[in-house]
Amino acid sequence: MIDACQLIFDHGVRHIFTVLATPGQFREVGQYRAKLLDWITWGVGGPEALADYQRLGWRVRLLCDDDLAGMPAVQYRLHAATPATAEKTLWFLVVPDAEAPWRWLLAAVLREQARTRTAAVHALYGEEVPLITLYLAFGKPIVAPDLLPPLLAGTVQCYWTQRPGYHLTAEEFRLILYDYAFLRPTWQEDKTGRAEQALATRAAWEQGPILGLGTRLGPFWYPQPFTMPDLADQSVRAEKPALHLLQELAAP
Repeated sequence: MIDACQLIFDHGVRHIFTVLATPGQFREVGQYRAKLLDWITWGVGGPEALADYQRLGWRVRLLCDDDLAGMPAVQYRLHAATPATAEKTLWFLVVPDAEAPWRWLLAAVLREQARTRTAAVHALYGEEVPLITLYLAFGKPIVAPDLLPPLLAGTVQCYWTQRPGYHLTAEEFRLILYDYAFLRPTWQEDKTGRAEQALATRAAWEQGPILGLGTRLGPFWYPQPFTMPDLADQSVRAEKPALHLLQELAAP
């Protein structure tokens, strides 16, 4: 987790939000559920974690219920052990149920009598925090209120890997950043001829795939592969292959 966050920070990101536990995890049974909060306490607030934050110069904060066993102590520990201000802030969320983000939000708004989104953000997070614009997750393409921090969902570009956990390479993240920064922004002020250009790749729009369809791998879901429609006879050439673009980005 630390390595993945460091990689993301090294590419210029200033705020990372990561959900440590979702309502689904709190509905688990047996040893996993019994040990869940102990694992979180050690994983993000133990001596090894604090040493990592101090070595890397990160500020770390935790959002959770005030009465969730052990979590207020972790909040205090993170405040005491990491800077009050820093260029890189790692925000952890522990969400025991679907109502939790609403409890945090409403309590902060009532406490500070906030009347605007900006004021509410300051009341909840203690500072101005930019809206989230990139979401990177694992598994099924799902968006839920407990997966995004309260009040911070802007226009969010979403990416889902199929590799479990926090494992992320620089090459993978640069592919995501290239898509996010250069391929997805398609708005243009001058619309002259824009609609007509779609006719040059008509097959792509008439035969395009449905993103989000999947298949079962044992007890797991996995996305269905798809191929681009045949555009060989169309007049518009495809963009450079992503691998070639990645090599250009990685060049010194």
